[in-house]
Amino acid sequence: MVAASLVLAGCSKEDVPSDKLSSETVMKIAKGDEMQGLKVTDFRRDNGWQDTESPNRYIVRYAYNLELTQPLPEVVLAAAEGLMQEVAEAERNPGFMGINLGQQILSLSLTASDWSRRQGDGFEARRDAFLKDCAPCLEYWNSRQGPSVSKELIDTHRHAYLVAWKHMEELGFADSATVGDKVARTAWAPFMKTENGWAAIE
Repeated sequence: MVAASLVLAGCSKEDVPSDKLSSETVMKIAKGDEMQGLKVTDFRRDNGWQDTESPNRYIVRYAYNLELTQPLPEVVLAAAEGLMQEVAEAERNPGFMGINLGQQILSLSLTASDWSRRQGDGFEARRDAFLKDCAPCLEYWNSRQGPSVSKELIDTHRHAYLVAWKHMEELGFADSATVGDKVARTAWAPFMKTENGWAAIE
């Protein structure tokens, strides 16, 4: 009984951030992965450890899943439309000599072009297979064409879609992913022990 009491005394909850504090702090970080059609699920404390360089600093890591709640091509479409909203904002506030807008368009172009080019000759077939069962995606991809629409605008819309698709691939979603599929993720945050208890380090 004495030994057990000593063990319990050495594991005081005050020695580490509370579950409430750490959960709320790290959840805000995990929520940064969410977007239309993608939600955080199965959020759980995974590990925690003291910073070896600072005895008053403690790091807590949580594991969670990102779950598809819409078909993957539609999730990519929503993300692409979000990127185009950023372009529209840059058009309203282009900055000195249009530098903000130019940087937005160039970034989308370079990222999309590099990603598609690295896939070689098979990319067009992959793209067509990905879009074929998503009517709004096909409309998005094709509807910007016409004599009154500049080639730059057509390309920018398409580049936004490819950049969003690349992001989903990097998260771990295969083209064949269906609603309900999940990918595993982790997020962590540091905390500092103060006179008033543990506090998250911003």
